[in-house]
Amino acid sequence: MISEGRQSPIPGLIRAVLSLLGSVDWLLLAATGFLLYVGLLTLSHTGAGANTEFHDKQAEFLYAGTVAAIIFWRIPYRFWTNKYVLPVLYIINLGLLLAVMVAGHSALGAQRWLSLGPIKLQPSEIAKLVVIFTMASWLAWRPIKTFWDNFLCIAIIAVPAILVFKQPDLGTSLVFAAVFLGMTFWSGATVCDLLVLGSPLITLILNAVDKPLLAWIYKGVPMGTELSMTTSTPYDGYIWLGFLAFLGAFLALFWRRRQFNIFLRLFLISCILAVNFVAAEARPKLWNVLKPYQQKRLTSFVNPYSDPRGSGYHILQSLIAIGSGGVNGTGLGKGNQTQGAFIPERHTDFIFAVVGEELGFKTCILVILAYFMICIRAIIIAFQSRDEPVGSLMAIGIMCMFMFHAFLNMGMTMGIMPVAGVPLPFLSYGGTALIIDLVAIGLLLSVRTINPKPKEKDNWW
Repeated sequence: MISEGRQSPIPGLIRAVLSLLGSVDWLLLAATGFLLYVGLLTLSHTGAGANTEFHDKQAEFLYAGTVAAIIFWRIPYRFWTNKYVLPVLYIINLGLLLAVMVAGHSALGAQRWLSLGPIKLQPSEIAKLVVIFTMASWLAWRPIKTFWDNFLCIAIIAVPAILVFKQPDLGTSLVFAAVFLGMTFWSGATVCDLLVLGSPLITLILNAVDKPLLAWIYKGVPMGTELSMTTSTPYDGYIWLGFLAFLGAFLALFWRRRQFNIFLRLFLISCILAVNFVAAEARPKLWNVLKPYQQKRLTSFVNPYSDPRGSGYHILQSLIAIGSGGVNGTGLGKGNQTQGAFIPERHTDFIFAVVGEELGFKTCILVILAYFMICIRAIIIAFQSRDEPVGSLMAIGIMCMFMFHAFLNMGMTMGIMPVAGVPLPFLSYGGTALIIDLVAIGLLLSVRTINPKPKEKDNWW
């Protein structure tokens, strides 16, 4: 029996467990668990015959990732942005990216992996989290108040982004851009600021696909014709000039009217339009910076039928697979495109096409809703943590990372986005990517645990 002077530790332990469970975002975990289940289920049937190598290895990565997620959940997220820890992480990250260029392992024309004994590491995946940590720490200390503050943030991500681009890994380097746009907007950048910063890239893309896009829209050129930026078509294609006209008018009406007077604003707008025009004229030289296969990937989605056995092959086989799956799918291990290995990289970049063929439209919708739930929960966590900028910004950065990966990957399998070579979070095979994705979930839980939701009655979430 317990003496009257001593109390049982059990009630206190129960309260601690209940408090810990109450800090868990169960909707976030449910969406993540569903995606992991679909990923493992799909990988178990993508090997040749009864080969389950991808599934077994991914399961091992899942165990390691789950442990890592718990560790990052229980360690306060501010630890990673500590002034003594963050510089070390940033320097180590740059060192790993440089090491990949010197002694990295190559596959499929890209040098992205680093062998550390029995472990094969992809530093570009780690770089995404390190950039989010660095941006969150910087913007919490110096939020965006003027247009020029954006350039300080660009300086933070420029070096890792360039090193990743040189591997070459175009998809991951674009993830940095998405994280930058989301975190700076959350920190105070305006829509016009982001439009100005992204306008040269938009102009380059429109200028690159101008003729092929118009030729396809107006059917002026047969679908089988291979189109490029130098193809002669009945349509000259000046969509990019229309974009510049819109850009100038939009900025003149809305861009930082309180900060810039009309004369300064018009001068800056003229400079921005000039930069965009020069970028468009220099596009052939800038275009050659990309590898030939990258060039084809970025333009083939406009008209994949122009090169059905080459640059358009991935997209066309993916579309056939998704279309043949119908509403309910053909069944696991019964998809002709999947089991016949017609879908390239069906266990990594194009795994969503496998889901569409073998599990059907219903499962595809559930997968999309799961990603939507993760992004919504991340935004809610960021909003609840708005009084603690580091956690709020970190949640937004993670949300942008997941959203960009999911949108670009699923978009390229459906033929509406370029084939940029980014994995689908939690589904695509890959150890480093899966562990980093789970660590990101752990960080979101850490932010939510330290900054629990307010109890005001008007908070609908």
